Amino acid sequence: MVCFAFIGFTANAQDATLDGYSAQSCPAQFHSLPLYPEAKLCQLFDDALPASLTYHATTDQQSTRDFYTSELGEADSIQELKGRIVLEYENANKIIVISKDGAGTQVDVLVKST
Repeated sequence: MVCFAFIGFTANAQDATLDGYSAQSCPAQFHSLPLYPEAKLCQLFDDALPASLTYHATTDQQSTRDFYTSELGEADSIQELKGRIVLEYENANKIIVISKDGAGTQVDVLVKST
């Protein structure tokens, strides 16, 4: 069974802090997993494995899912849990959680091992 926590946040253009954390510039990739183009409000929670990063994409959930399918191929497992799309790759060692967030999506990238 896979357990993970969802970190919610809200922000606007004037306020780039997330519950006491400052948002970081978004990389193009995180542990070889791509981020949606023009990702915003990246928050790195841990870069050492197991690692996690959260960001905001200005697109809907389905477009974000289509991006990951195009970039990584069909996921080993696709689940919809409480309005979130959960994509698992490489025997659940790489997990992408796509949640509705205002006019866009929040994307949680979780990497257990590479």
